[in-house]
Amino acid sequence: MADLVSFALSVGSLFGFYALLALSLGMIFGQLGVVNVAHGEFVMIGAFTMYALEGVPFLLRVAVAVGVGLVLGAVTERLVLSKLYARGFLATLLAMWGVAIVLRQGADALFGSTPASVAAPIEGTVDVLGVTYPAYRLVATAGCLVVVAVMLLVVYRTSFGLKVRATVDNREMASLLGIPPAAMMTGGFAIGTAIAVLAGAIQSPTLGVTPQIGAAMLAPAFFAVLIGRPGSLPGSILGALVVALLSTLLRDNLTETVAQFVLFALLIALIAIRPNGLTWRRPPWLTRSSIPAAVPAGTA
Repeated sequence: MADLVSFALSVGSLFGFYALLALSLGMIFGQLGVVNVAHGEFVMIGAFTMYALEGVPFLLRVAVAVGVGLVLGAVTERLVLSKLYARGFLATLLAMWGVAIVLRQGADALFGSTPASVAAPIEGTVDVLGVTYPAYRLVATAGCLVVVAVMLLVVYRTSFGLKVRATVDNREMASLLGIPPAAMMTGGFAIGTAIAVLAGAIQSPTLGVTPQIGAAMLAPAFFAVLIGRPGSLPGSILGALVVALLSTLLRDNLTETVAQFVLFALLIALIAIRPNGLTWRRPPWLTRSSIPAAVPAGTA
């Protein structure tokens, strides 16, 4: 029983973090059509913001990190991506690769490569069905899932979310309806970036903060988005749950290095086999429409 509870807690903790990563990457990758290979570096920016503001109240640091993410996302979209959409997939991918290098090298120049630590605002442990678990991890998981739920409501149940989705689907039509496409694209990218930075800020007390941590964050996020199908934010959340389960199983049964190797190998295989992601549809033989209709008597 204790092993099952411990496993569930580990999955839940990873799921909260991966859900934020998948949601933010899904907004940028699936909705805006940008392969954001700098996504992990945005997470790293959130963690280093928390470290740099040591001594400031924790929640205030989180708010500052979100502000940094909004500004960073807006600047990146306006100065870099907005000029490259027409040039296609490869141009935006290479541009974001360059952004990732700049952010990583900048962090290394400012903070060095020695792992930094961020103190958790909540210390101690709690007893969960006989298993002792860090209290902050439970609070962080709950906070991540609340943010995910709020963002899904905003995207699918508010006029702003409708405008963003309309702009993505058909920019010319959105413009004719009075929706400013440029502002919506910038806003969508800025929000996606801010969520990634927020994920790094919330998880910073559980991480050894270095300029290299972004690389470890990118693969699970892409894996989750591909499993859930690009363009589907709820699907990305489901993908995050699958990745959390898989990662926990691998780490419980293999060394950390081997577990990472297997996860990366599975991601490469998925991209090679299904580069457009998985499609969750019932096979034709399960649908009634696939059954040939009987030909009426007397017809040719």
